[in-house]
Amino acid sequence: MQNFSMPVSWQLAPDTLTQPILPNWQFHLFNVNLGTSTNPAVEQKVLQSVGSYGRQIGRLAEALELVVKKSGLLERKDLSAEERDVLQVFLGDVAKVRQIKASTAKP
Repeated sequence: MQNFSMPVSWQLAPDTLTQPILPNWQFHLFNVNLGTSTNPAVEQKVLQSVGSYGRQIGRLAEALELVVKKSGLLERKDLSAEERDVLQVFLGDVAKVRQIKASTAKP
């Protein structure tokens, strides 16, 4: 069998395709390197007793959602359209997360 190679000027794709999707992440049974910490012992205890980063961010998002809604911030006249959009996108994201959690809830 004869080998055939296209001229370099005709090559449509690179020889290799590599792209780091999540730099600094390693998957060896949940070994995730998030960078250096000034106090890894405290960070580990917080993760064990308070919750994962996702859980902590979720709680912050829910608290901020409550503040935005109870304060009537979206109805304020001194908000620019861009500022209102930022809040609405945030509230939409919180609602999407809530929907995903509800649809994947364990019985």
